[in-house]
Amino acid sequence: MTATSDIDLEVTLGREKKQIGDSSFSFNGSTGIMNAIGPRDFGVVGWRAKLGVIVLSTNLTVEDEFRRMVPEGVSYHVARCLIPDSAGSEREKEDQFLSIEQNALVAATQVAMAQPDLILFACTIGSMLGAAGHDVAISERITQATSIPAITTGTAVLEALRRLGLHRITLISPYPESMGVREKDYLEASIPGLSVVSMKNLGVISSYEKNLLPPSSSYRTAKEAVTPDAEGLFISCTAWRTIEVIEPLERELAIPVITSTQASLWACLRRCGIREVFPFGRLFDT
Repeated sequence: MTATSDIDLEVTLGREKKQIGDSSFSFNGSTGIMNAIGPRDFGVVGWRAKLGVIVLSTNLTVEDEFRRMVPEGVSYHVARCLIPDSAGSEREKEDQFLSIEQNALVAATQVAMAQPDLILFACTIGSMLGAAGHDVAISERITQATSIPAITTGTAVLEALRRLGLHRITLISPYPESMGVREKDYLEASIPGLSVVSMKNLGVISSYEKNLLPPSSSYRTAKEAVTPDAEGLFISCTAWRTIEVIEPLERELAIPVITSTQASLWACLRRCGIREVFPFGRLFDT
């Protein structure tokens, strides 16, 4: 079916109206629709940018915090990476994280069906448990599997630290102590000259239970852990609720605050050419 010259169709997309005549509008399944309106027209989902987000099967926080942070015209579409949550020890939990890569690739192929501009693996420790460069290696494997550019939360955090020029930081996390130490080692190995000058880990083993920690837990832990020689604060873990505390902590501690979810969204938006300033810390000023 094609539109004829004596029939004009007015399509209202958001506030924008388009007159579509026989030369510009034809129906040929979804292809015809996209030919008519274009993939970035107002009213189309993700007309500025469309993000594919891989979260752990236990994670509740990324979707909620993204919902409150993403700007107009940016959409995100989520696939879940299966991870067991039955570990009874720190070592067993580490092993579970080390074994999820294949599940992450399965989730990547699923979310790729939404044709995002970029795929994010939104797991901090899951992209930092290997040797330096593991965060980038995961992104490369996702791109190989989907032909879509990819980034991990680990990469986003490292880029945020570099962008803010931080060399001495405080690291806090809800992780068991051994995983926190491995994360500290990863950060220091990945950025020459970076030093974690103070650190506090809450020792939560269950991935699901990290979602249940209130924002006050990250706020109070930060206030206890930051030392006078720290130039910045990194609050690790995409399951730990943090966006409510970023600006209060920056005001009270007088240092930049990076969180896993905040850095992830910042890096995704910058890769998509979106550079607006948002009220979620100094990082978004860069």
